[in-house]
Amino acid sequence: MHCTASLEDVARRVFQLLSDVRFLMSSSNESSRKSFGIVVSGGPAPGINSVIYSSVIEANNRGYTVKGLVNGFRDLTVGEPGAVINLTSDGVSNIYNKGGSILGTSRFNPLKDQQHLDAFLAGLHQNNIDKLIVIGGEGSAYLSLKLAQLNGPISVVHVPKTIDNDLILPNKYPSFGFETALHAGTKIVETLREDAKTCRRWFLATTMGRKAGFLALGMGLAAGATSALIPEEFQGFSPTPEDIAAILFSTIRKRLAMGKNYGVIVLAEGILDCLNPGQSTALQGCVRDDMGRIRYSQVELGDVLIPPLKEMLKAAKLDVHMITKNIGYELRCCDPISFDIEYTKFLGYGAVQHLLGGNSGIMVTRDFDKLGFIPLESMAGADGVIKSRRVDLSSDLYRVARSFMIR
Repeated sequence: MHCTASLEDVARRVFQLLSDVRFLMSSSNESSRKSFGIVVSGGPAPGINSVIYSSVIEANNRGYTVKGLVNGFRDLTVGEPGAVINLTSDGVSNIYNKGGSILGTSRFNPLKDQQHLDAFLAGLHQNNIDKLIVIGGEGSAYLSLKLAQLNGPISVVHVPKTIDNDLILPNKYPSFGFETALHAGTKIVETLREDAKTCRRWFLATTMGRKAGFLALGMGLAAGATSALIPEEFQGFSPTPEDIAAILFSTIRKRLAMGKNYGVIVLAEGILDCLNPGQSTALQGCVRDDMGRIRYSQVELGDVLIPPLKEMLKAAKLDVHMITKNIGYELRCCDPISFDIEYTKFLGYGAVQHLLGGNSGIMVTRDFDKLGFIPLESMAGADGVIKSRRVDLSSDLYRVARSFMIR
């Protein structure tokens, strides 16, 4: 008898048999094997979907199921229908280069009281989740730390996300989403600069940066803005709106002396928190969040500064056309550039690896070609709040940016 099966056929049948065995083994253990959970917290940033993509694929490759928490911590905690969805490699295969978050996001604290915490933990238990990947900024990192310190129910790894670039990472590496936001913001400021020149006008462009001015400084430098102001320049005292307006007035007057009655000044939104609220009726009545911080969506920095600035221009008999522009929502859900796609694939893969390695209460990091982590506890100050980094005014970065400004 002659064997008619080719080597390829034999190999194919052996592979199928091995696959069937693995399937039967995984099915027998499915009820006891726990799942990964992924939650996105805080504001959007380019690259979130790429983290989800790489986390799901790596976890699936390791034989684990993955479940996504819809709308941050909120929906699972309050018991909304459809709060948890299944995530598969096929389902996320085309999202890595897309902006936004397929899971949504929210600013919600599941630790605000014991009732909320119990409900959230019960939701994780009901969905067989014991390994949680939290994608978020410094506020979410605090939640990750506290959840990890519960010691038992879940293991937690935090993936650092903030357009503000204010998380302390190895070798001053940027946080993911920052480079994409800087790229997109630079294009917008370049367009505003051309419009300003064409129509002989001034733009006061406010962008993100509550504590740190990296984005405003970078956009101003890369786009050739006339000037940029960041909150770090006002640490240690509380300027009045008139103080800031005087700096803007000086810039405008110097440009006029050059025969140029146009320009763009980029402002970091965090300057609002530096101002003395007693010196501005707009700040006295503005809406604040649960932590007492100004809700930036409710008040525009430009609107606070324009009135005193116009008074100064009027007193100097200078005819200047001023327009305020907020650059914020345009940056948060951009499609990520290649830097952030590569970066976030690193982080998602690393989050799964660290959790399977038994790590919890850590922030996954990338240092060029190496994956690492930082214990979240080491990043917290005495008050428990995650420490943040700011622009160093003695750094070459600031010196270079400042040298191109007109002040």
